[in-house]
Amino acid sequence: MIFNIKTFNLKKLIPTSIFITGLMLMSSQSQAICSVNSSGNTSMGNISSISLLENGTQSNQFSAGLSCVGFSLAAANRTYLKYMVSEMPTNFINDQTGEVLIVNYLDINNSPIVVGEERDLSTFSLINIFSSVDGSLPFYAKITPGQSMPPGTYRASTPFKVKWYYSVPFLAVGGIGFFEESPGFYRGVFGAGMSWGSGRDASLNLRINVLPDCRISTNDINFGTAAFANEFEPVQTSMGIRCSAKTPYMVSLDDGLYLQNGFQRAMKSNSGNNFLLYEIYKNSTTERWGNWGSERWSSANATTNAGNYDAITQQGYAFTAKVLDFNPDNLPAGNYSDKLTVKVEF
Repeated sequence: MIFNIKTFNLKKLIPTSIFITGLMLMSSQSQAICSVNSSGNTSMGNISSISLLENGTQSNQFSAGLSCVGFSLAAANRTYLKYMVSEMPTNFINDQTGEVLIVNYLDINNSPIVVGEERDLSTFSLINIFSSVDGSLPFYAKITPGQSMPPGTYRASTPFKVKWYYSVPFLAVGGIGFFEESPGFYRGVFGAGMSWGSGRDASLNLRINVLPDCRISTNDINFGTAAFANEFEPVQTSMGIRCSAKTPYMVSLDDGLYLQNGFQRAMKSNSGNNFLLYEIYKNSTTERWGNWGSERWSSANATTNAGNYDAITQQGYAFTAKVLDFNPDNLPAGNYSDKLTVKVEF
């Protein structure tokens, strides 16, 4: 008998837009190509609690407050871009439990962000900078592994504040044309006399969602070989499960692939329609481990480490697999197998 553990991945579907316009729209587009988020709620995405504990992250992307969209015809023009972060929250607080998640930050060049330090991101390429779907410039959350956090929404204790200085070419060749610029910016003449101006302030209320997750470890069950069904010995084994911090759960086993008589698990012969009835019991009892009501197994009653929800310690579930005594005596020889699915519910 083989256990088949199924895992489910959450996939975020990201729509893609293609911006197509012509030179006839130059005037209106050049006035709206860039914007700064002066006050808004910004998501840093989702991360599995177990992945957070084991691996941390430095790939959770969020909008850094500056967005530039539109169709740019900007041959031989430099995009001037600079930022300075004045306030950078590192404590993110769980809405429900009050736990604190420590978060650090990387800029688009994967460089650590330092409060009060100006960083020049100027480039001749617009595509690599404003790479998000909505044209926003991305920063990244950097979270070191080892933090055992319960699931939930974590919000920054203070706003993330950043000042942007920019001059983005919209329709220009060799420094002549249309540019979207922050207040007071001056490109100068062939670079001479350039001024960054006073910049534009962005203030972001950041949040990150920590998702519930589990790790399951189990083994296949092999009853061995016997001449008659009633000669198979019961097999005692166990599985281990650990889930998110402070997250009780229920564990169930489905009925397998070949349920007989509406309630009885069975293994099927590899050839023909012959069935060998068996059952799974909790611990060494005769209490069926199933997927309805009291047949499910609460983590609070696990065989070992019951109720220990630190995301590190594994709960153990000892169980007995038994070929039932009332199988037919004339079952043909052969290999019999079944597959069960383990389900964890939060």
